[in-house]
Amino acid sequence: MKTKQFFFLLIGFYHISLFAQEDIKESKIRIPAINLNIGFHMPGGDLADRFGSSTLFGMGFQLKNEKNFYWGIDFAALAGSDVKEDNIIDIIVADSTDIIDVNGNTATVRFWERGAQTQFVLGKIFPMIGPNENSGIFFQGGLGFMYHKIRIEDIGNNSPQLSADMLKGYDRLSMGFTTSQFIGYRHFSNNHKINFFLGIEFIQAFTQDVRMYDYNSQTSYEDNRVDLLSGLKFGWTIPLHKKSDNQYYYY
Repeated sequence: MKTKQFFFLLIGFYHISLFAQEDIKESKIRIPAINLNIGFHMPGGDLADRFGSSTLFGMGFQLKNEKNFYWGIDFAALAGSDVKEDNIIDIIVADSTDIIDVNGNTATVRFWERGAQTQFVLGKIFPMIGPNENSGIFFQGGLGFMYHKIRIEDIGNNSPQLSADMLKGYDRLSMGFTTSQFIGYRHFSNNHKINFFLGIEFIQAFTQDVRMYDYNSQTSYEDNRVDLLSGLKFGWTIPLHKKSDNQYYYY
């Protein structure tokens, strides 16, 4: 009997929360949201010796409270096509400039930048500009983890020299902890239809090459790195609510 009473009590609280009405035009309100974002970054530090410009494709969850503070979790995939360390398989090529596949043909090999980042973020919105008290200039800081590597693509997969196991000795996989800073503008429209943010992002990654052995130079190594990224970031925000007129109905 007590279990049933507790269950119905939880249902009651859920419906009270679901239909609590708050007007975004009139006050600072609680907004849980999903963000989809894209960033265009330039490298710095040790990363600039390995890669050129890159793109971050991300998504995350954030919760803004009634005081315009917010926290969240972000995930992003890192991709680029400008690889400067393209001599990492010279030992396979030897005196030739080509790799010969199992069919006796010249293999087509391409190099890509690949990686990922996840981070926990904290920030605050200052409503100096915008259509309501929930929009404005915002500052954000983050702590997280990143990895990056050189993806070596053998078109056709016909070169045993570039098998999956062998590639681990050439890809320069690096990983470590990150800090980040972001300053920009966040917009929540009064009609709920246009919600976005735009700004400048800075990322510092304190990474290590984790393979510990380089097949190309045939030597062991341990490389402590400081990898930097800076660039523009744009995101589209999807508030998690039901709406009616100008009112938010929260789950």
